[in-house]
Amino acid sequence: MTYSLAESHSFIEEHQSFIERFARTIEVASSSSGAIVGAKDIHSRHLTASDAYARIVGLRYGKDVAGRLDRDMPCEGTARFADCFVREDRDLLESGNPGATTSVLNIHRYETGLTALVFDKFLLKHHPTKSVLGIVYSAYETSLERFTALFPGYWAQFGFGCSIERADASAVHGLGQLSPLEYEVVFLLAVGIDAGGIMHFMRRLRPAPGTNEDVSAALAGIADKATAAGITFASLREVLIDARVHQRMPGSFFGKVVGSHL
Repeated sequence: MTYSLAESHSFIEEHQSFIERFARTIEVASSSSGAIVGAKDIHSRHLTASDAYARIVGLRYGKDVAGRLDRDMPCEGTARFADCFVREDRDLLESGNPGATTSVLNIHRYETGLTALVFDKFLLKHHPTKSVLGIVYSAYETSLERFTALFPGYWAQFGFGCSIERADASAVHGLGQLSPLEYEVVFLLAVGIDAGGIMHFMRRLRPAPGTNEDVSAALAGIADKATAAGITFASLREVLIDARVHQRMPGSFFGKVVGSHL
């Protein structure tokens, strides 16, 4: 089923009524819970948000968020990395799949302090008119320690701030399509772990017979694909970072980092 993107300045009455009902639902939720939730239009301008979201970006009430872009927030961390959040929104909107979702890990200094938040996003759809009005987001806090335990050197290399996305596909620009295991390995290469470290990491993550052989085969497959693409193994990490692989974590690792959300 095809859905078209609807500009907020061109919302018809049905769209506006739908947004108003959605905003009232969030307002009710704000009064009874600390849920971090809201919605943006197709240009990432906030339509509505809960009071809890408002507080982390330096505002008092959810209604104060409406009409602002992320770069307009008083929270310096949110404003600084606004382009990252807009890019995530754009990727979701341009996916061509009305049921598309994404999850991202944001670790930076919010107005409430240094926090690790997992944002789940999906399209805000108006089914009667087959329109996408924007994006719905919700967030929950996770432990910083989970991330640093798995990837202790990440922040020293790349710093806090821009999101780390859950990667649901295994293609890498410059290398082409990879197997799920090959993608796990290139992510580890991108974050600065060498072949020996990757073996150790994968044995710890999946202590099963044959892990070393599987990883060795994946490294060989990656080397073959890099050679076919004219990429030397010495320059592979630079290519992976340019392709933002270090910001696109395999789903298997992402689940370990964020834990379960009850």
